[in-house]
Amino acid sequence: MRTLMFLPLILLGACTTGAAAMSIEPAARLVFGDLALEDPFGRAELRARVAAATREFCRHHEDEVTPQVLRNDRFYCFERVRSAMLADMPREVRRAYKQAMREAGANGRRL
Repeated sequence: MRTLMFLPLILLGACTTGAAAMSIEPAARLVFGDLALEDPFGRAELRARVAAATREFCRHHEDEVTPQVLRNDRFYCFERVRSAMLADMPREVRRAYKQAMREAGANGRRL
């Protein structure tokens, strides 16, 4: 009888320790606070940092981002991660990034 009484508590303890063992969702990290975005060189560096962060993230987590059906599209992960980064950027930084893309002549799927 005592075993049955403590069994729910043991199972409850197992549930809480399992939650702590779960991995945190991966995220790309981008630092842009030190850049002079009014300067073409600062904007070019922002573009390079976005490309580097996107490539690094996709190198490690592409399988988690790309659906099985789209595995043959090698740009899918890059586009999704870059779009997520742009969505999280402040408006001024997003404008500077888009201007850097125009200045570099990058269009379409180029980072």
